[in-house]
Amino acid sequence: MEGLYEEERENPLPLTKKEVNIIGITYNLRQEAQMGEPDDKYEEYDCLETVESLCTEVTRLGFQVFLFEQNEFLVQKLESVAPDFVLNIAEGLGNFRGRESQVPCILESLGIPFSGSDSTSLAIGLDKVLTTHVLRASNVPVPESYVVRSTEDLDKARQLFSVSKRCIVKPRWEGSSKGIFLDSVVNTPQKMEECIERVWKRYDQPAVVEAFLPGVEITAGVAGNSNPECIGMMTISPVNKTKTFLYSLEEKRNYLERIRYNGPETISANLRQKVAKLAVEAFKALELRDIARIDFRLDESGEPRVIDINPLPGLSPAYSDLPILYRLSGGEYTHLIKMLLREAFSRYNLSAACLKKQELQREKAL
Repeated sequence: MEGLYEEERENPLPLTKKEVNIIGITYNLRQEAQMGEPDDKYEEYDCLETVESLCTEVTRLGFQVFLFEQNEFLVQKLESVAPDFVLNIAEGLGNFRGRESQVPCILESLGIPFSGSDSTSLAIGLDKVLTTHVLRASNVPVPESYVVRSTEDLDKARQLFSVSKRCIVKPRWEGSSKGIFLDSVVNTPQKMEECIERVWKRYDQPAVVEAFLPGVEITAGVAGNSNPECIGMMTISPVNKTKTFLYSLEEKRNYLERIRYNGPETISANLRQKVAKLAVEAFKALELRDIARIDFRLDESGEPRVIDINPLPGLSPAYSDLPILYRLSGGEYTHLIKMLLREAFSRYNLSAACLKKQELQREKAL
């Protein structure tokens, strides 16, 4: 048994493959913020169009699909329907740093196979501080940063200006650019403290102060398990050139007018190779599964550093970064979803006759 992953020791694969016919999709549906709530409170949740797109794709592949919104009836409905497999895009409820683990924990407890990373990796991946610790220990380059939990930590955070002219202030456990605004990049301790106060009050969690990297932003997709590979990448830049570009909440909400996505052909071969290698190393370091997106910025020397990990990447065919970069890298949305399912099925030793049938039909067409 030497050398096997822990998960393989704890969950040995069945000798015979189980057929997948019914697939569930677990999700949180985006809603309007209520009076007194931050207007980006539900920013991570998916719109109905994304859920419908996934439902259409999975149905087209030949599966019967059931939808499971995360609510008080989720466990009861899962037990009633008993899906063979779940495509999970649920972000979780509340303001807890382990919220992305909520649905995976339920699925694990019910013994239902699901796509994507397990509950442990999702919890670590959402927490920027724990993610940084793991990546540093694995020799994956990340920016210098400090966590600020209270006023007692402010002196330590100020020291970051001795190694960086500018810093960026982020909430410790948020995604989808929540809490990252155009004015989150600061160049004085006073501005830094104002942004930290905003994080404390608005999101009720510690703030992370990080050295701001001045170079190009690149995001890369990784897929696989035993031998994960980079499946594409793209640069993210403003339509109108600015001195300080930040892929902030405001920019993401207005991406059609304000953001330009450029495919891998616009990145030098040497840099593409570095980004792909580091993306896979980060994926392995955090023991992610099936598919993920890794975000980078270039430092003063033009070297890529990981600024964020997305083990639960958005899958909207219209606006999510992973489908966009995959398309710009020559892929199709249908193939991306099929790849995700194929990787997860293989990991659980599941079989899907409809997927095999489609592959045979495609080979004949070619």
